[in-house]
Amino acid sequence: MPPPPATTTDSQLLRPLEPLDQFSVAPQRGGAAPKPAAAVRYRVEVSGLDSLGLRGRFDQLSSLVQGQGKPADLGQVGARARADKALVERLLRSEGYYDSEAQVKVQAEGEGPVTVRIAATPRERYHLGEVIVTGPPTRPPELARQALGLTKGEPLAASAVEAAEARVRLRLPQNGYPFVKLGQRDVALDDETHAAAYDLPVDPGRRASFGRVVTGAHPVMPEKHLQVFPRFKPGELYDSRKTEDLRQALVATGVYGAVAVSEVDTGRPGPDDTDEVDLKVDGSPAKTRMISGSLGYDTGLGASAEVAWTDRDLFPPEGALTFRALAGTQQSVVGATFRRSDDGERDQSLQVLAQVSREQIDPYDARTAQIGVTLARESTVLWQKRWTWSAGVLAEVSQEDSFTPQALPDRRTYEVASLPLMATYDRSNSLLNPTKGFRIIVQPDPSLSVGAGVQPYLKSLFEVTGYEPVTGALTLAGRVQLGTLFGASAQDIAPSQRFYAGGGGSVRGYAYESLGPEDTQGHVIGGASSTLISAEARYRFKGDFGLAAFFDAGQAYGSSTPQVRDLRMGAGVGVRYYTSFGPFRFDIGTPVDRRPGDIPVGVYISIGQAF
Repeated sequence: MPPPPATTTDSQLLRPLEPLDQFSVAPQRGGAAPKPAAAVRYRVEVSGLDSLGLRGRFDQLSSLVQGQGKPADLGQVGARARADKALVERLLRSEGYYDSEAQVKVQAEGEGPVTVRIAATPRERYHLGEVIVTGPPTRPPELARQALGLTKGEPLAASAVEAAEARVRLRLPQNGYPFVKLGQRDVALDDETHAAAYDLPVDPGRRASFGRVVTGAHPVMPEKHLQVFPRFKPGELYDSRKTEDLRQALVATGVYGAVAVSEVDTGRPGPDDTDEVDLKVDGSPAKTRMISGSLGYDTGLGASAEVAWTDRDLFPPEGALTFRALAGTQQSVVGATFRRSDDGERDQSLQVLAQVSREQIDPYDARTAQIGVTLARESTVLWQKRWTWSAGVLAEVSQEDSFTPQALPDRRTYEVASLPLMATYDRSNSLLNPTKGFRIIVQPDPSLSVGAGVQPYLKSLFEVTGYEPVTGALTLAGRVQLGTLFGASAQDIAPSQRFYAGGGGSVRGYAYESLGPEDTQGHVIGGASSTLISAEARYRFKGDFGLAAFFDAGQAYGSSTPQVRDLRMGAGVGVRYYTSFGPFRFDIGTPVDRRPGDIPVGVYISIGQAF
C-alpha cells in the first residue's frame, strides 16, 4: 500500500486571532471614497385641503413643512413626501372621507429647487347613520345617549366622536355615576349609502351618593378638619364637580404640596337606591415656612419695601403666624398676625392682629398701635358667595399731628375701641373681573373714643357697584359710594379716621387722601362724610389684553350728610392683562381741572378691576 500523501500546514493559520479592539483595516490605495449625496432645496405645493379646513393641521404635522430649511438629499425628500402622503390620507379619514386618496409627485427642474406636489382627493364624505348606546339603564333614562349628543346625519368626524365620548365620561359622574366605563366603539361603514352605524357600549356602574371624607395612610390634615371643606352633605347624589371643588379647596389651603381625592366604593347602601361612595384624601405636606418680600411705588404714597415671614403650621390645622415689616417714604408698619383659616366652616377665618405703624401724609402724621380680633366669612375665586360678612373688635391708641380749621397745628392722643362690621350682597358673575350683575356693601363701624372723655360715634360706608355687558367684549361698570359720621364732628375723632377722597381706590388722578375740607391755609383736614362716583368702560380684545377708560368724581365734606357739590373729577385710561387669577391692572389718571399743587398724573397698578 502506498504511503499517505504528505500534508503541509500554513503557520499563519495556527497563530491566535488578533483582539477586536486592536483590529483595523487599512483603506485600499488608489480607491476613491464615495461622495455624499448632494443636498437639495425643495418647495411644497398642497391642493385639496384648504377647502376642507385641514391645511393648518397638515402644516403643523407635515415632515416636509417642518424640514424646510434643513439639509436633505433627494432620498430624504422622497421619504418625507411618502410620510406626508400617509398624513394627508389620515387627515381625510379623520373628517369622514374614508374613500379618499392622495397622490404625491417629486419633480426636479434644472438647477432650481425640487417641487413636491401633494394632491388630496376627498371624494364623498361619510355621515352618521344609526347612533346606538348599549348598556344597563340609568336614572334618568337615556342619560348616556343624551350626553353623547351625536345625531343622525352629521359628518363622521373623529374629533366630534371623541368629544362626544368624552362628554359621556364627564357627565355621568356629574349625575351620580362615578365608576362609568366605556367599551370599544363599533363603526360600520356602508360604501353605497356612505352612512356609518355607530354603536357604543356604556357601563355606568352603580348609582352613588356621597359618603364620608376620609384620610389616606399618611394624613396631612385631621379627618375631623377635612369635614369643613365639602360643599355637599352625606347622602346627596354624587357629583364629580363637587369632588373637584373639594380637591381645589384643599390645594388652596397651602397645607398640601400635592393632593389627590379618589372615590372609594364602600358597598354601603345609600338613599334612593344608591351606594355610598367615600372620598379618600391622599397627599404630601407643603413647606410650612415662607419668606416673602415686595417692592412698590405709589404716586400718592411714594416708594415702599415689605418683607414677611410666615409659619403656616405653627398652630395646626391651618393656623398661620406671620411677622411683617414695611418701610416706605410715607408709611411704615411692624406687626404680627395670627390667622386660622377655615375655622369651623370653609372660608371662615379667625384673625388676631397686633401692630404699630406710622403714616405721614399731608393731612396728618399718625403713630398708631393696634390690637384686634376679626371673624370673617369670605368669598374666594373657587367659591364666590352671595352673602359675606366680617365682625371684629379693635382697640387702638394713636398720636396724631394735624391742622385745625384755623390752620393751627394740633397734636393729640386718641384712644378708641370699635366694632368694625361689614356685610356684602354679591350678585356679580366674577370676584375679580365682573361683567354683569351688582354688589352692595355696608360697613358700619360703631366706635367709642375714651381720650378726653367718652365719645361714642358711628362711622359708616355704603357702596353699590353695577356691571352691564354691552357686547361680548365691552362692559360698562359703575360705582356709587357714600360715607357718613354720626354722633361726633370730624374734629372730635382722629384725623386718620376722618373721610377723605383721592387716590387709587377713590378719585384717580389725585394724590392719596388729598381731597376734603381745608383749613384757612389750604391744608386738607378731613371731613364727616364723603361721596364717590365712578364709571368705567372695559374692552377686552380676543386673547389676554384689554383697555379701559374711566371717570371718577368725589369729595369729602364737613357735615355728616353726603353731598354732590364741589366734586373733584379725574379721568384716564388703563391697560388690562387677563390672567387665570384675575386681570392685572395698569391705570393712568389725571385731574380734569387741576389746581396748583395737584399731581399732574397718577399711576395705579394692582390685581383685579378697580371696582
